[in-house]
Amino acid sequence: MPPRRTSESEDVRRAPQDSGALARGLAILDCLLQAARPLTLAEISESTQLPSSTVHRQLQTLEQLGRTYRDMSGRHCVGIPAVAPLPLDHPLNMLRRDAIDVLRQLQAQFSATALLTVFLGTQRLVLEAVTGSHAIAPYIDTQVQAPLHCSVSGKLLLSTLDEAAREHLLGPAPYAARTASTITKRRALFEQLDRIAQEGLATNLEENVEGISAQGVLVSTAASHVIGALTLTGPTPAFTEDQRDAMRPMLVRGANMLGSSVSARAVARFSAA
Repeated sequence: MPPRRTSESEDVRRAPQDSGALARGLAILDCLLQAARPLTLAEISESTQLPSSTVHRQLQTLEQLGRTYRDMSGRHCVGIPAVAPLPLDHPLNMLRRDAIDVLRQLQAQFSATALLTVFLGTQRLVLEAVTGSHAIAPYIDTQVQAPLHCSVSGKLLLSTLDEAAREHLLGPAPYAARTASTITKRRALFEQLDRIAQEGLATNLEENVEGISAQGVLVSTAASHVIGALTLTGPTPAFTEDQRDAMRPMLVRGANMLGSSVSARAVARFSAA
């Protein structure tokens, strides 16, 4: 017997239910990833605020798909496909390996944290980082959450967009003030973004976090496809004018090296840059 064809009304009714199930499954995966240790069903239920019966059903499905597994004591862990979904020869992994020596050299020379951020649409992915040697080091997450208007990677990303796209991402001014140094006025910010677009260099002097500053440049392929940003960040005393002048040519050199790599061209194709 051929499978029964669902009607359009049935598809509409099923869509919210399927979407909710997907959201719950992803919430459970996020919970396990953030915990960084095996969790019991009760712990997952408490963390996600989902009923135990729902968590149990979702975990059964996730385990069947290999996204989770249970250890010897029955606690739930994240499976390999969820922890490391990208193959070793994926463009992002290739670029990460190519970037590590560049980042280490920058960190060794300036003692600041060196980061390579990749632009995936309007999202910013920290692909690799080498932590600075200062006692104060910025917190680094995989996805950059710092506001676009007061972070180096955000300003560099905005500088590649036209005015309408910038306004769409930023929303109406005045922009949120993170510190006393944050640029909140539209005209001042857009003028700065235009300068960044010409120079390819962005600076953040305590605009996002007091005591933390940064400087960075765009990373582009030989075909002028922008794929991300190369950044140095750390305590403000390490970012004097003389130090920033010394950082600039080294950042540009590192960005040019990465931009000329085969992996950068592969990332450009992957991200449709």
